[in-house]
Amino acid sequence: MPGVFNDDGMVGAVKKLVDEGFQKSVWCSLTAMPTGVGFEAQNDDEEVILFLRSHPATNLHWIALILILFFIPFFWIEFPLLSNISSLVRLALTVFWYMGLAFFAFEQLLVWFYNVYIVTNTRVIDVDFYGLLYKNVKTAQISRIEDVSYAQRGLFSSFLNYGNVTVETASEQRADNNAEGSGAFVFEAVTNPNEVVKVISELIEREDDKHGIKR
Repeated sequence: MPGVFNDDGMVGAVKKLVDEGFQKSVWCSLTAMPTGVGFEAQNDDEEVILFLRSHPATNLHWIALILILFFIPFFWIEFPLLSNISSLVRLALTVFWYMGLAFFAFEQLLVWFYNVYIVTNTRVIDVDFYGLLYKNVKTAQISRIEDVSYAQRGLFSSFLNYGNVTVETASEQRADNNAEGSGAFVFEAVTNPNEVVKVISELIEREDDKHGIKR
């Protein structure tokens, strides 16, 4: 693993994640040193160190909603406006209902899968996917990061060990779509947020040492 694991500056936090088995499929919510992963505008000497997305538990709310809505057609006849229509019309309505649920589930899965956060040896990248028609990409160079922290709120997130990682930069970064990005952005509900913070912190320290910067 050139560049990250070497004699003059091993990123210990990354090695710990690899040793703990987080070097898995990119379908996972946290992958350390993923293989075969690339992205738009990736530089030739740029390595993907962490590949993240929100914890799978964040999908439970829309999955529960779909499970509830799935049984609504079983009670069509209980609705006054639908009780007097023909069985053929109710069948058509049921088909459209389940097609709508399938499309909603597919869209929610895509949003979860393509909302990703990437940490490389030179920068952090936040890809916000808002559906089939729009995405927003924000980047921050490691050298411009001033602070990185995480927060876990609630018993559920503490038990499953996920939380929000906040990356604060020295100045506003420009998003890849030329829109002004915020001076801070958030990796939402990522797995092992404490380890993610450690990795980014070590990368910041390596960058500071390279340029002789003391904080």
